[in-house]
This record gives sequence, structure tokens and C-alpha cells, in this order.
Amino acid sequence: MTDNPGFDSDGETKFDEVELGKVSPVKNEKALEVAEEHDGPYAGMRKEDVLKYSSTPSGVVFVGPADSCCYSVGWPSSGPRSVLSLLAPGVYHGGRPRSFTRYIQGPSWTPMVPLMALEISLELPHITYTWYTCITEKMDYIKDLGVGAILLNSIYKSPDRDFGYDVSDLKDVNENFGSIDDFEALLNAAHERDLKVILDFVPNQASLESEMFKDSQLGSGSETENDLNSYVWSDEVPNNWASITYQNLLKELFLFLPYYFQLQDSMEKWFAMGVDGLNIQGTQFLFEGPIHKDEPVNDNYNGEAEGYDSLLHYYTSDYTGVHELLNTWREGIFFRYSTAGTYRLMITDSDTNSTYLGNYYGTDDNPEADLAKNYNLLNIGDVNGDGGRTSGTEIDELLRDWLNALPDGEWPSFQLGSHNARRIASRLSHPYVKVANMLLLTLPGTPICYYGDEIGMKDTMIETYDDVQDIKGKNDQVNWAVKTRDPERGPMQWNDSANAGFSKSEPWLPVADNYNVVNVERQLDQEFSTLGVFKKTVAFRSDNRAFLSTDIQMLEHENDITAYIRSSDEQSERFLVVLSFSDEHMYSDLFNKNNDLPLEGTVRVATDDDREGKAVQLNKLSIFGGEGLIIELH
Repeated sequence: MTDNPGFDSDGETKFDEVELGKVSPVKNEKALEVAEEHDGPYAGMRKEDVLKYSSTPSGVVFVGPADSCCYSVGWPSSGPRSVLSLLAPGVYHGGRPRSFTRYIQGPSWTPMVPLMALEISLELPHITYTWYTCITEKMDYIKDLGVGAILLNSIYKSPDRDFGYDVSDLKDVNENFGSIDDFEALLNAAHERDLKVILDFVPNQASLESEMFKDSQLGSGSETENDLNSYVWSDEVPNNWASITYQNLLKELFLFLPYYFQLQDSMEKWFAMGVDGLNIQGTQFLFEGPIHKDEPVNDNYNGEAEGYDSLLHYYTSDYTGVHELLNTWREGIFFRYSTAGTYRLMITDSDTNSTYLGNYYGTDDNPEADLAKNYNLLNIGDVNGDGGRTSGTEIDELLRDWLNALPDGEWPSFQLGSHNARRIASRLSHPYVKVANMLLLTLPGTPICYYGDEIGMKDTMIETYDDVQDIKGKNDQVNWAVKTRDPERGPMQWNDSANAGFSKSEPWLPVADNYNVVNVERQLDQEFSTLGVFKKTVAFRSDNRAFLSTDIQMLEHENDITAYIRSSDEQSERFLVVLSFSDEHMYSDLFNKNNDLPLEGTVRVATDDDREGKAVQLNKLSIFGGEGLIIELH
């Protein structure tokens, strides 16, 4: 038995009667009323209305430097399509070494800049400061890394049952972190240092405390009837759909359609304040198929009987309508706020395969995201954080999987860390952290660095189930150690004082046990520390156009190393990157394995001392285990 217009009394959805990609019939009537009140583009306008104002390319072209990275607190960027316009001046090749060539002028910030992703803690870093204030105080450190933008996870009002991703109001901030004035001060401090601020945007993870949910509960007789189709209410579970995070769903409640007008109004709130872009979380889940259809069983699944991966998600992931919605946002609210000097970046954040990720860029005629995050490199090492190994062959396969799926001319991204994956310093054993960071910072596209990875922070230790904070761990008392995401979310390690200098009171999660050795203060003035190598690799990348193109030439090499050439478009700069994931010293003969290499080169950047500035022979290149070299080719 149901009592809202989106679901009939026989348990059959009316979804098929609504054109996919549009709002519900109730919302369409509202859209017509709103349209009559506007002479030009407006937030929430329908696609057919957007097109009336889209006779010119949906983006503004600017000129600007490409001299930094993105830090996660997050580091994203976007692709070299003329309608995206985020590139530095010059000729850029497409996602693969062949592809097209096009002259493009970039905006005042660029996709080449590394992004830093910052994790918001659930407890204030200092007793007398808000979280926003603490980030503002550390802004000079972030700028000094060489990054160009920071990516913040969910800052929105929330009861905090799922680290702020159970959003109750997308237009307001979580007061546990500070006030809206504190956030605006953070935004201004970043902009004063030419840093951009990008927010996670959470369109389909509403809290039970959200007004939309409460209004939907009131039923068809309420004054808020327009909210009814945001949720479907039923006496019985109409399908076998599963949840990634919550194994025990409310039986009465199933999200039907995203609330588009509220979403676009929320976007407008942050863009008007000066936020530079949005990372759209869970992009693949924006639409669901017919409510009454079960998803087929995954015959290849060997895990828990009712786990999320036990089903093939034909109706709940990357369903029809996702791309139309992204295009509507791109040509609507994002375009409208992308005025000179204020380009608004759209990133999609979807844990799906590379083919689907590539589709999120859209086409020249129907552009969508500027940048699609990909998580291939999170598979490097031991995914449980037990200090594993990788090989050059494995890395090559992960790189090719994404680059081959990337549409011609689009701008890729890579990242080693995330708040949903064990840290790279724990997935790999200690000697390989610096070389892993060099990999990230020398690949084409935008490097996204998770906070603390620049100093080689390891996972924090969660001793017992009672210590678990993460809802995924709390929901499984048997497998909590595997399910919890707490280890990768530990406090930033600033120095060797109590609580690693993160807070004066006990932090919400324990600091890693090696914080007295691995911290910012200890590494700050050491050229060949993990932090020192990170910073000089970022600087070298920024100073050499070869690393600002999308060209990469993968070379033949021994199994335990990876090697590739980065070159500028006119081939005036060519650099060979050699990264060893071996556990022993070796001599590599790259010269005779590849036709495009000279016999000699000069080391410009190295992970260890006594190599930089020295000539090396490429037919007998000496390289130690865990060593990385950037070699200028003569």
C-alpha cells in the first residue's frame, strides 16, 4: 500500500510515465511556473530552457598559469576540451599518445594543479578553535606544498551518523566544524593565496532529519505536496535492492528521485559565496530504475549472502538519466556562474569501472564533468593495509586501463589515497612511499593527494570494535576490522608533541604509532624526506611543460620497475621517469628495449641524494629498490 503519486496502489512504480532525466510531473508543473518569472537563465531551469541560452560554447576560456597541484583535503582538475577551458596556454594532446592536437587558452586556474583532499574530523582540532579556523591557520603550509586547490569532504549540516554524509541541509554548514562565517573566512584565506576551494556535493544521501524527508512523511494532504515524489512510501519492500553502507534499510522507505530544485538551489548558495567547484558524490546513484524490478543475482559473488556485491546493479547504478542531468547542470548552474576568473569546476566521484567513468565527460555537443575521478591506483599494494608490494607490470596495467578508456582530448586524474581506502604508506611497505608519490606527480592529468600522504602517514590502529567510529564498521561486529574506514582517517601529524600536534585534547581517532618520527616538523627542512621529495617533484612538474601535457609514452622495462616518457607538445622537453618497486639494486637496459631513447640522460629529480645533476647511461641504468628518477633526455 502506498500513498504518494510516484507509486501506485498495486505496488507498481509510475517511474516509466516520467521521462527519465526530468523531474517528477509535480516538479515539471512547478518548473513552468518558475520559468514564467524569469527572462534569462535561472537555477533549476529545465534542459530545453537551458538550450535557449546555450548558442555559444558552454564555458569561458581564460589564460592562466599551470604551476601547482591539488591537495585532498583533495587535488582535482579538468580536461582539455574548449568548452571546459581549464588549461594553460599551449598545445595539448588527448588522453593517449596519439589523439588530437588543439590550441587552448586556460583559465586563471588549471587542471594541471595538484589537489589536496582534507578530511574533516568530528572533533575540533583545538579546544578554542573551530575546524575551519584550524584549516585557515594551516593555509600557508598547503600553499607551500605547491598545490592549487583544496577539496573538502562534506561540510553540510548533519546529525553526523555517517561522518557528515547523512545530510540534513545542503545549504548550511555543520556547526560542529564552525559557523558559516568561519567557513567564509577559510574561503577568503584560500583565495588570498590563489588557492581554489572545491566541496564534496552530496545529492543523494539525505538524513532522516532533512526537511525534504520530514515533508514527505506528512502525506498527500500536506501543504508540501511537491515533496512527495522525493520518496516512495510502501508497506512492503518492493524489490531486492541493497545498500552499500547500510545493510538494514528502513523497510518503509525508498528514495525515488533526487530533489532537483533543492539541489540546484544548494549549488547556487555555494557558488554565490565563491566556492570554485563541486565534487559530485555517488554520481552513479543519481537515478534508479523501476522500483518493482529486482536486480539479478551476481553468480560470481562468493561473499556474504546479502552483501551489496551479491547483486548486479542494473537498476541502481549508472541508470538512464545520469548523463542528461550532468549535462543540464553543466550547461545551466555551472555555466551561469563560470564568469571571467570564476570558472566553476564539476568533478564526478563515482566508484565504477573505467568505461563508465569515461562517459561522465560527456561530448563536445553535450559536455558534462570537467574531471572524472578514478580510483585505479588505490589497488596498488595490500588493500587491507598490511604492507604489500606492487610491480611495474601491475602499475602499467592500472594506468592503461584508465588512459585507454579516457575519451580523446579529455583530462585524466589519478590518486593514491582516499578516505575510503587504506593509506599508501600502509598498502606498500616503507621504502616505496616516496617513489609512489613521484608516480602520482609525474603522470598526465591532475594528481589528487590525500592529506598526510605527502609525509608518508600510515593508517592509525583501531584496537577493538568498541573503538570503531565508522558506521560501516559499526554495522558489522564480526568483520569490523575489514569494514571500518577509520584507519585511513586519522589525525594529521604535525609534530612529535602529544596527539601529534593535532589537538590539545584527545582526538576523535588515535594518531598513528609512528607520529614521533613521521610528522611535518621533522621533515620540513629535509630535502630528501618524503615531504621534501613531494614538494620538489611538484615544483619540477610546474616548471616543465612536458608534465603539463597529456602525452605519456609507456616503455618496455623489467617487471619490478615502471618507466615512461613525458614530453612537451613540440618535443622540446623530454623526460624519462623511472620508478623501482623492487627490493634490491638492479641495472636496467631501457636503451635496447626501446627505440625512442638516447643512450644518455641527466638526473634532474631523485628520491634519494647523490643522484641529481649526474649523467646516467640508459643501457645500464643503476637503480635501487624504492628509488625514483626523473631524467632529462639529451
